[in-house]
Amino acid sequence: MAEFRVVFIASDYDRTVGFFTDVMGLEVLRSFEEGGKGTILLAADGQIEVFDPGVGWGEPGVSGVSLAWEVADADAEHQRIVAAGGTVNGSPTMKPWGHKSFVVDGPDGWSITLFEIVVPQ
Repeated sequence: MAEFRVVFIASDYDRTVGFFTDVMGLEVLRSFEEGGKGTILLAADGQIEVFDPGVGWGEPGVSGVSLAWEVADADAEHQRIVAAGGTVNGSPTMKPWGHKSFVVDGPDGWSITLFEIVVPQ
């Protein structure tokens, strides 16, 4: 396998793209509107794709899936995301498995856990 991508079918395409660019700080690789709106964003070693429902890949929303994203400094990312207008669930807290983490709410009811590895496993 060559590359890993996560695809979001967004009920509000512009809001979801704004979440990933303005709140999470991702860079847009490319966008298109032919055959339905789509944006591809660079995310660490992979990519995140956001599409409007018109591309025919399914319906918005997610059930039973959560994303986790490793960061170098959970406290700094928490401050940056709050300053950018993101909705977070509490402050970064230590977990028994050695991660300091917090949760960011995304559009359409899904969330992203940002974590810093504090104690190597």
